[in-house]
Amino acid sequence: MPTTSPIPVLRGSGGVVLQAEDDDLVLTRGGEKTRIPFQGVLSVWAQGRAVTIELTAPAGSTPAVYRIGGMSEAAATAFADVVNASLPERADGSAEAVDGRALVTVTREESDEDAWFLNIAVWWWTAGLLVAAMTVVIGFVGSVAWAVIFAVITPFGLLTTLGILLQGKGMYDVWVLPRRGITVEARRSGMYYRYTDMHGVTRTASDTLGRITGPTAQVAYHPRRPGTAAFVNPWGRKVWFTFLHLVVLLIGLAIDAGSVAIVVEAFRG
Repeated sequence: MPTTSPIPVLRGSGGVVLQAEDDDLVLTRGGEKTRIPFQGVLSVWAQGRAVTIELTAPAGSTPAVYRIGGMSEAAATAFADVVNASLPERADGSAEAVDGRALVTVTREESDEDAWFLNIAVWWWTAGLLVAAMTVVIGFVGSVAWAVIFAVITPFGLLTTLGILLQGKGMYDVWVLPRRGITVEARRSGMYYRYTDMHGVTRTASDTLGRITGPTAQVAYHPRRPGTAAFVNPWGRKVWFTFLHLVVLLIGLAIDAGSVAIVVEAFRG
C-alpha cells in the first residue's frame, strides 16, 4: 500500500494534484491518474509557480515532459528539491537508456464516473416519479384525457431536451478544440481511433458527429486534459449538425412547454 511521503503535495490550477506515493509521482487531473515511477524521471525543476517533470529518454529522442502550474512558488521549489534528491542514483549514461514514457501508466478514476452515472440515475428516477405523481393529480383535478396526454408527451420531451443538453459538451469540443487544442493524427482501431498525446500516452477517441470512417483522421485534444478530444471536421459539417441539434432542442422545449400548459390548464379547471 502507498505510504506517506515527505514530498509536498502540489495543487495546481484546474484541480490538478501532483504528489508522491512510494517510488512514484502521481498526477491526477481531469478524472485521470498518471503514475510516473522515479526510475523514469530524469529531473524536476521549478519555474515560478509551475513545475516541470522531464522523463528519461534514449539517446537521440526527445524526452517527454509534464508541466503543472498554478501552485505557490515556495511549494513548487520545495517539491522540485525533494524529488530530485529522492531520484535513484544512475551510472553515467544509464538514464538515457531508459524510455520513461514506457514506464508511465494512466488509469481512469472509476469512482468519479460511477458517481456521475449515479447522479444521472437519481435525476431520471426523480423525474419519473414526478411525472407519475403529476399524471395522477391531473387526472383528479382535470380530466383523464389530459392526464393521458401529459403522461405520453412529457417523458418524450424530457428525453429529447436532456439528451441534447448532454451532447452539448461534445458539440462545444468539436468547435473549440481544433482551434485551441493540440491536433495529431489518429489511426482507426475497431470502432474507435487511437492517438498519442504529448506525453507519449495512447488514448482513444470516438467521432461525436459519426462521419469519420477512414483509416486515419485528425484529432484535437485538450492541452491540460489530453483524454478530452474531438475530431477535426469540415466547417460545413459542424454548422449542419449544430443546426440539427438546435432544431431538436427547440422541439424538446416545445413539448416541455406543452406539458406545462397541460398542468396549468388542469389546475385552472
